This record gives sequence, C-alpha cells and structure tokens, in this order.
Amino acid sequence: MRVIIPASAASPKPFAFAGMPTRLRASVAFGRARIRAKLACGSGLSSFDPRTLMTAQTTCSRSRARMTHHRRWLLGAALLVLGGGRWATDASAKPATADPAPAAAPVVGFPATLEGQIDAALADPYLATAQVGVVVVDLASGDTLYRKNADLALNPASNVKLVTTAAALGLLGPAHRYSTRLYHDKDALEGATITGDVYLRGSGDPALVTEDLWAMAADLRARGITKITGGIVVDASRFDRDELPPGFDQKEELAAYRAPSGAASVNFNTFELRVRPAWAADATPMASITPPVPSLVLVNDARTGPGSLDRLSVAVEVEKKVTKVTLRGSIGVDAGSKSYRYPISDPSRHAGEVLAFVLKQNGIRLGRSKTKLGAVPGDAALVGVHHSEPLSVLIRSVNKHSNNFMAEQILKSLAAPGGPATFDGALGRVREHLGEIGVAPDGLRLGNGSGLYDTNRISATQFTKMLAAVYGDPRVSADYLASLAIMGVDGTTRTRLEHSDRRGFIRAKTGTLDGVYCLSGYAGAPNRAPIAFSILFNGLRKADAGSARAAHNRIAELLARHAAGQPLVIENPAQPSPDQSKGESGGDAG
Repeated sequence: MRVIIPASAASPKPFAFAGMPTRLRASVAFGRARIRAKLACGSGLSSFDPRTLMTAQTTCSRSRARMTHHRRWLLGAALLVLGGGRWATDASAKPATADPAPAAAPVVGFPATLEGQIDAALADPYLATAQVGVVVVDLASGDTLYRKNADLALNPASNVKLVTTAAALGLLGPAHRYSTRLYHDKDALEGATITGDVYLRGSGDPALVTEDLWAMAADLRARGITKITGGIVVDASRFDRDELPPGFDQKEELAAYRAPSGAASVNFNTFELRVRPAWAADATPMASITPPVPSLVLVNDARTGPGSLDRLSVAVEVEKKVTKVTLRGSIGVDAGSKSYRYPISDPSRHAGEVLAFVLKQNGIRLGRSKTKLGAVPGDAALVGVHHSEPLSVLIRSVNKHSNNFMAEQILKSLAAPGGPATFDGALGRVREHLGEIGVAPDGLRLGNGSGLYDTNRISATQFTKMLAAVYGDPRVSADYLASLAIMGVDGTTRTRLEHSDRRGFIRAKTGTLDGVYCLSGYAGAPNRAPIAFSILFNGLRKADAGSARAAHNRIAELLARHAAGQPLVIENPAQPSPDQSKGESGGDAG
C-alpha cells in the first residue's frame, strides 16, 4: 500500500476532538494525560489527533455560520418548508421514504409555542430537499412535545456512539476495566533473569498507551529483573483478528481516525511524526517517529525553506510488515514544530515492539528482538498487569470527543465471552440490548460502533426511546449523562451556545459526515427530569453545515428554555461563535 498526502492534512488545526491542543507534546513515554487530551476527532479527510480521535473535517460557509440566531429566526418567520427529502450523502446510500412534503408556502409568522418555534428553526430553504427527523420527549411527563418524520431511519454519523456506549454500560457495567497482562513460563524466573519468553495478553483496552507499558516494564526492573533470554509473544486472541472495523473500507484514506482494531492495541494504533525546521534554510529539517520501533522506518527527504509555510507531504508504504514513511517537500524556517498522526498496519506486532522498546529503556535485555504472536501457556505465571480506567470514564472520550477508535474497541469487546470476539457478535448483542430496553428494531441498521461512513441507520424515535430508557436506569444514568458533551462548556459542543444563558443545561452528542448533521441528547433545568431529543439531518450540501448547526443550537436552546419555564422568543438571541462553522467534531462521524 502506498499513500501520499500533504502532511498538513494529517493533523487538525485547532481541533475538534474537543477543546484540546492540536499537537501532541508527548515524551517518548507518550504521557497518558497528553495523549488523552489529543486523541479525538481529527480534522480534514485524512487527518487526526489522539484520544479525541477520528473524524474528518467538512468545509462550511462562514457567512452562514456567522448569521445571528435573530436573523435566522426572522428568515424562519418568512418561509415554512415541510418534510420531503433525498439521500445525497453517498452514492451507495439507499433512499429512504420521508413524510410527503407539500410545496413551500410563505407564512407570516410562527406561534410562540415550542412546536411553532421548532417549526421556525426548521423552515430554512436549505432543508427543503433534505431528510429531517426530529423527536422531542419530555421525560418528566412522558409526553412527546414534537415529531417530524419520527420513524424515518437516517444515517446518524457519530450519534451512533450513543448506542455503543449505552449498550456497553448496560452489558459490562460502569465499573468494568480492561486488563493487559504480562506472563512468563512456569518457574522461568530465577534471580534477575526470566528464562524463555514473556507473553503480553491484551483484552481490547481502548486506551492503552506507551506510558502504561512503561510502568509494567518499570515494575519488572524494580523487582530486580534485568534479562529475558527469549523475546516477546503477543496474545491477541480475545479478538478474532486485527482488522479495520466494518464500513471502514468504504474510503481508502490514510487517517488516524481510521486505525485498525486489535485486542492488543497501544497508542490508539497510531504513530506520531514530529517535524521541526532546521536552523537555516536549505538544511534538512529534524524529523522523528514516536514510538521508535523497528517496523516504522523514516526517510527524510524534506528541506527547510524560507518563511513559515508548511509544504510537507508524506508517503506511506507498507511492505513485508515494515511501514516506510517518506517525508518530502519543505517547511519554513520560521514554521515551528509540527506533529502528524497516522495509523499503524499491524496492531499486535506493534504492541510487542513498543513493549520491547520500554523494556530496553528500563535496562532489561531481550534475547530475541523479533516479536511473535501466540497464546499464553495455561500454566504461565503472571508477572505484571495494567488495568484501564473504569468504563464510566473511558466513554467520556467516546461521547465528549467522538473518539472513533475507542468506540470500535469497546463495541467489539461486547461480544459474548467464551471465544474470540467478532464485530458481528458484538453488534448482535447491541441489538438484543436495545430490544430489551424497549427500542423497536424497525428500520434499525447497525454496522459499526463509531458511525464512520455510510454504515448505520436509526430513527429519531429510536434514539429518544433509548435515551429515555438509559435515563430511567439508576445503574447507568449518571455515568451516561456525565459522558456527554456539555453545550458551551466542553467536548465537541464547547463553542455552541457559549454566550447563551442556557449554556451548560444541554448534554448531547454531535454527528457529522459529508451531508449529515445530527445532534441528540438531553436538555434540562434544575429540579426536573430532562427533555430527550434527537435531531437528524441527512442530504445537505457542505455549504449548509453552518446553517444546520445553527438550527440544532436553536432547537436545543428552545428545549432548555421550555424545561426551565422561560420565554421561548427572546429579543437578543445568543450570538454564534465565529468558529462555529468549522464543525465541532472535525467532520467524519464527529
């Protein structure tokens, strides 16, 4: 495989995996806190960033995005365009049948009721040919406050992460932790030497980073171990194989949010390319790969140029289990350091190489450098273990920062125990769980756990049924709500409604793909149950992204006002943030 892309496309500018800095400032040890602060949604169709990982940025119209909510309301008061739609996101997508739409007709105004004001927010002409599904349910009374194409199954993009995380909490429990264990053969430890191999067994931990393996190696060194006569054997048998998640083959792109899945995965199955200009023009810039393992080979053919422009490109070729990364082009002498992320091709071997690297850094010698794959012997002795954070904490990176890799890892781990986990088995358990909590299967299509590409279909009714069921379950409700982005505060919604007095009263998940813009979650007020809502837009033009988000914002704000008993029509609506047109999640499945 050989892929060439501009290096600048590989790392988002200010990023959307939620309010985090764009560049990773990780040491060789890949400090977990910094990695978590970055791995999210990636901007650009071939870009990425860690723990907030995995989504591609769409281009929006700034002029539309900067339109004030007040002007949008006036425009809504001029035209009411109902229903109707087409599927235009992907040529492979099959059209769904929406409620028949009458011809657009001018309307003098909208009533100052919740239903009337939501109608006004959906009255923009750009929605005339789109597919729109909206459901609003008051969980305090159980009443449905608004419905539009309620049962139309649409592409939810990253809103499907709400399904993945709800099922994970229900099936595994909020306290579930993933364990990564290190073994040696029975009676193989004598003094400072382990005779034979050490075995690394993964369980699908979605958040394992170099620092965690470093700590395991440091523990061995603290016990006085300085030599392993064999090498490293990786046991990734909890999953059936290392593979791309379902639907990820719809686009052939080198993007960190499109990393493969594996039971033994580290650093979100990505590596970092760091580049810094030389001190003078015409010299070779400084470049390095982190972590520095044998299967990643860097060829630096770039030059330092004048000024501050970044004209770097990266070619990646995978041959005979070695990934060759060739850096070309130029970087301005005044450009400063750059950081780019790309997926690795062989998760299990990569995990073994990272373990070998940290063992060496801790002064432990290996007798064999090559990593092998195999099973842990039944009588092996446990010599080290790392436990992940609880699931209740892990899902915050999935829902607040739209981390695709973590969503797919968690999904696959839901497969029934007793044999290697498969995506088909995991998706089957998710469907069963949805049925058990009262979500009807009509039109439901679950293809993966992250929402990437054209893989899933779900209706606004199904979303609100699920949201109501999760809210009503005290075992999981608090952890689920805590995982959602708080509008105007954090996550992929940090710049939404940041100047509204309803800031902080809405917890939701965004969903963004080409032509797909979704928002689902809860709007609330003190001392009452919240309002569950789902707003699904499909078939939009890229130029209408800002308008779609403004409509989402307006409806969410209306619901929070209704919950608080406040007036729905205000004289001076909250002004949109200047960068709202950029997309909270950065694009694909955000």
